[in-house]
Amino acid sequence: MVRVCTLYSGSSANCTYIENDGRAILIDAGAGVKKTGQALRDIGSDYDKIEAIFVTHEHSDHIAGLKTILKHHERIPVIANEKTLTAIKAAYPEINCKNFHVMATGSKANNGVIQVTSFSTLHDSAECVGYIVNTGNKKIGVMTDVGEEQPSTAEIIGSCDTLVIESNHDVDKLWNGAYPYMLKKRIGGKYGHFSNEQCGDLLERTVKGTVKNIILAHLSKENNTPELAFETVSKHLSNLGAVIGGDIDLSVAPRSEVSKIIIHE
Repeated sequence: MVRVCTLYSGSSANCTYIENDGRAILIDAGAGVKKTGQALRDIGSDYDKIEAIFVTHEHSDHIAGLKTILKHHERIPVIANEKTLTAIKAAYPEINCKNFHVMATGSKANNGVIQVTSFSTLHDSAECVGYIVNTGNKKIGVMTDVGEEQPSTAEIIGSCDTLVIESNHDVDKLWNGAYPYMLKKRIGGKYGHFSNEQCGDLLERTVKGTVKNIILAHLSKENNTPELAFETVSKHLSNLGAVIGGDIDLSVAPRSEVSKIIIHE
């Protein structure tokens, strides 16, 4: 059985959980050992099941929990490309990095029941990536910091069964909000974050019958709402003739709680 969910998701902290036959990985760890541990218990899991933490990039909302998690669970490997691992060490010089492992962007890691492949995204960090997780008969895509869509993005995620994908902001809320102009420009720019419209447009062009479950993730607290993200993406999916709740299960990841758990038998 395969289980997929976010443990928490948003501009403050991000972590995605993927389990196959009792063996699990985390993608990112933006909150500390206690909060992550409680979230794991909430879904009937624990740190003993975690066989690796894959990191998308070094921004604090994706790595702030690593230091305390590794202090208490130093056996867990942390896997990322070399530039990201170097940036993590620079951000947290005291972090226990003896179990850091380099995985070049575009390469694979495999523990026998879960195969993980990384792919490049344009988000403004050392070398940001998304991940495709293959459990043998199911594929899960995790892409939470996108920037601008690249030519290969649609093809990469189009064959997934389940997607955890960024729907960070509503464009009007961002540009009419209180953020400084330069921050607005960064978020809405080529190397920033995927808007609801960008997310919906990409999904409208890639969901061709394979993708059955979509979790909208990494929502901005200030520049988005779950209702806006759901409504915007739903409109795009409806353009395909897809029935939300029938053909496609669409949900929004909560900021501080476990999301809906996607189960593949």
